[in-house]
Amino acid sequence: MENTSLSSDVWNNVTTSSPKTHYLAQIRDLALKVIYIIIGTVGVLDNLFVIIVFALFIKITDKVSLIFNSYAQR
Repeated sequence: MENTSLSSDVWNNVTTSSPKTHYLAQIRDLALKVIYIIIGTVGVLDNLFVIIVFALFIKITDKVSLIFNSYAQR
């Protein structure tokens, strides 16, 4: 026996059955959009943080190498 009901068919039946479920589907879609925006924003901020830490690491390395070279020349 073949299963003819797919999950998309079930979701379509739920969202088209009444105005209340249609409204709930819109709320669900809006909530997912907000969650995706938050996740994307956190990802971008995380990447910027990594770039800043890398730049600070380079600056600190330059200062340490200058101090090391000044002590090595004595």
